[in-house]
Amino acid sequence: MPPTTLEDRSFTRALRVQLGVLGALMMRDLHTRYGRRNLGFLWLFVEPAILGLLVGTMRVLRDRVIPGGINVIAFAVIGYIIYYVFRGIVGRAPSAAEQNEPLLWHARVTLEDVMISRTLLETAAVMLATVVFLVAIGLYFDEWPTSWVQMGVGIVMMGLLAHGVAMIVLALTQFGQGVVERITHPLLYISIVFTGVFYMVWWMPYKFQAITLLLPIIHIFEFVREGQFGPGQPYHYNLGYVWVWIIALNVYGGFALRRAKPHLEV
Repeated sequence: MPPTTLEDRSFTRALRVQLGVLGALMMRDLHTRYGRRNLGFLWLFVEPAILGLLVGTMRVLRDRVIPGGINVIAFAVIGYIIYYVFRGIVGRAPSAAEQNEPLLWHARVTLEDVMISRTLLETAAVMLATVVFLVAIGLYFDEWPTSWVQMGVGIVMMGLLAHGVAMIVLALTQFGQGVVERITHPLLYISIVFTGVFYMVWWMPYKFQAITLLLPIIHIFEFVREGQFGPGQPYHYNLGYVWVWIIALNVYGGFALRRAKPHLEV
């Protein structure tokens, strides 16, 4: 075994410090958002689960059967819960600097750390909520996911895509004088119609399918639903296309955030 060099020890120490910073930011975010009493941490998982269940119930009341014979509750609940990753990360981006203003004076805490901790927290919460609901659906309807791993990979991809968008939104917030913050949440609610939360690509007229697939988030939903419902349905996705978007958004978001730092009001 080769001897441990000074550089190796320095890297290990820096990594340990960085992980400690991210862990502390995640715990602070938990306490700030949900408090230390009542439901506390549990609400982090209950909130997306309740919203997903309500959406599933409304879909059952409206459409008892959907194309392909897919379970309506499973389709709506899992779809909305996974969308919660994107909505949660992007929707809370405009306030990231303001809410963490005291911490940003510390040299070891950066806006990048804040955004990464939020992305990890939201993604982990939604992944756990998804597992809980998949187990509940499996026990009640005897319908289990075809590939748990594929669904997990899809959720991680959704988190990475949202992370890139969130960094751009946060950067724009510093120049938008409140405009970006005011329009982010309405745009997120409107986007539900276009992101594939409540439909699959093959349900649409053929001439609109190519237009729909320009949005990378729809590819992720198709990929996740293949992991959930199996090969019995036609799916349309290109993971290479999604990863190009993820990389491009995160790289551009990183540069945009760096350029916006001199304008941060902290």
